[in-house]
Amino acid sequence: MSEAIPVQPREIVDLMYRIARVDGLDHGNADLVARWVTCEEIAGRSRLDEAIHAPAGLLGAARSADRRGETDPSTVDGYHHATRHGLPITPANFSALYHSSKRFLVAEATLDEVER
Repeated sequence: MSEAIPVQPREIVDLMYRIARVDGLDHGNADLVARWVTCEEIAGRSRLDEAIHAPAGLLGAARSADRRGETDPSTVDGYHHATRHGLPITPANFSALYHSSKRFLVAEATLDEVER
């Protein structure tokens, strides 16, 4: 098994936001899901597998957590440790996060074609 790599919480938020946008969520909902997934990761309750494949399916849980005030990564126990040392993510999960998030970035030529 490959050794986990340290990933900053802000990087998980960014990648998850992109994945959620590609999955069809609007800005606010994508941001909410991304922040909640990061909170869960910091707390040791990884949702990355679910989030990578179907982030829109986590929106209800993210909204519930938001009502309880549990979607700000900076307020989760362990946040400061995570920012200093990173969160341990398996290379396979990080690779899946990275590759799934790349679909958010579209080449300018592709966008020009869509506008026609």
